[in-house]
Amino acid sequence: MGATLPVVNSRYHSDIGHPYITVGLLLLALVAASCSCSRRGEDMGPPRDAGADMDTGTNSDAGTDTRRFTFQDHGFVNPFTGGVAWETSQNADVLAMEWAFVGLSDVYPTCSAAPDWTVVDTFLANVAGRGHQAILRPVVFGPGYGAGSFAPSDLATSSFSYEGDTYDNPRWDLASVQACILQFIDAFAARYKDDQRLAYIQMGLVGLWGEHHLDGRPYTASSFPSNAFQKTMISHYLDGFGDTSADLLCSLSLDAAQSHGFFGSADASLDAERVGFFDDTLLEANHNSPSGWRQEAAPARQLSLHRRHGWGGEAFWSGCNSNGSWALPPHDCGNGESLGTQAARLGLNYMLGSNAYDGRVARAALLTASQLMGYKFTVTTVTRLGTGDLAVTIENTGVAFCPYAVEVCTQQGCAGDLSTLAPGTSTVVTLPASSSSTQVLSLASPRLLPTSAQKLRFSNAEADAGAATLTITFGGA
Repeated sequence: MGATLPVVNSRYHSDIGHPYITVGLLLLALVAASCSCSRRGEDMGPPRDAGADMDTGTNSDAGTDTRRFTFQDHGFVNPFTGGVAWETSQNADVLAMEWAFVGLSDVYPTCSAAPDWTVVDTFLANVAGRGHQAILRPVVFGPGYGAGSFAPSDLATSSFSYEGDTYDNPRWDLASVQACILQFIDAFAARYKDDQRLAYIQMGLVGLWGEHHLDGRPYTASSFPSNAFQKTMISHYLDGFGDTSADLLCSLSLDAAQSHGFFGSADASLDAERVGFFDDTLLEANHNSPSGWRQEAAPARQLSLHRRHGWGGEAFWSGCNSNGSWALPPHDCGNGESLGTQAARLGLNYMLGSNAYDGRVARAALLTASQLMGYKFTVTTVTRLGTGDLAVTIENTGVAFCPYAVEVCTQQGCAGDLSTLAPGTSTVVTLPASSSSTQVLSLASPRLLPTSAQKLRFSNAEADAGAATLTITFGGA
């Protein structure tokens, strides 16, 4: 088998070719419960500071049945967010996710063989043991890690040269190759779709590192899949892993929105699907330039359409990922646009930036940098309704949508889906409650094991971050 898992941290990129490469108070509460009320819109800036005029959860002048709360970051990285590392045991407490490539031949030594998932299962067990979730990208070839080529021995390939070395690129025009690829995708989804050890699936297999590009080389019928077969592959991923906010999100390199990719074509039939995108070269110079390819019609359209679908990316290699400088102030790798600004502009939840976690960057800096990305859920008001239920107003004080369903809970039950909450907007969730004057709120998601060391935490000064709860006491201080 190849050495794809665990990954050797020596992956590199070339800069050759195109740039390498998300009652009155009661009445107000009930009205708000029927809609999400935007305060700043989706293109918000960095998270707001706690308001000086806000009351605390136990000392409020809003009446005995209403409590107000203030924003404050907790000292953790939210699930599904932040900096991501290749497999590592270092800085485990400021990581939510670890990344690995899955070589096609690691699972299918031959296309005709039964799949062997041992290498994947071992990686997932190791990652879960460190209290993290995994991101997996299937790949056929990519220099800089392991054997470089991961084509099954009976898969028809052609030679692909890159920086002096030769790799096995599938013959994408052959039916036998297409059948082997779809066989893998279907088996992959069947095995892992309900696995809560996974945070994201990358729809890889195409091009260098599964990044949906050949670094400027010609895109011929044999060297790159047709738009029709790209669509078939994407559909197999989406059908296999599911399409609701409770299902494992599948993401695709943003290069698929260039001229050689399906999402750069005129076919809009998958525009409404739940597709995440992955920008393989974040924080590079002129990333937001009007003349850059990301601002062309097709990529810009996909960003707008899929902003709510858990955007991710990778810090560009040279001078950023390779030395971990993305995690150091001013978080711009010398290129002018900071990580916080770029994350807010894109709606970015996570970024592969592995080398920052090898001990060269301090824990506090890694935490601060990770918190520049992703969603944050802040309770602003809790009101006891006449029915005894609670009306809980929650604001997304982060820079991105949460990619997965998140419910707000009391000991009596859960309600809501905070994945619909845009950055800078609020919603009201009505929750069942007991008659006790003290109520305890928590957050839950079907994509996170209840026993996981990772917890969904409130970004509130009054919250108990360790217990991942927020306590409300009614009836006076």
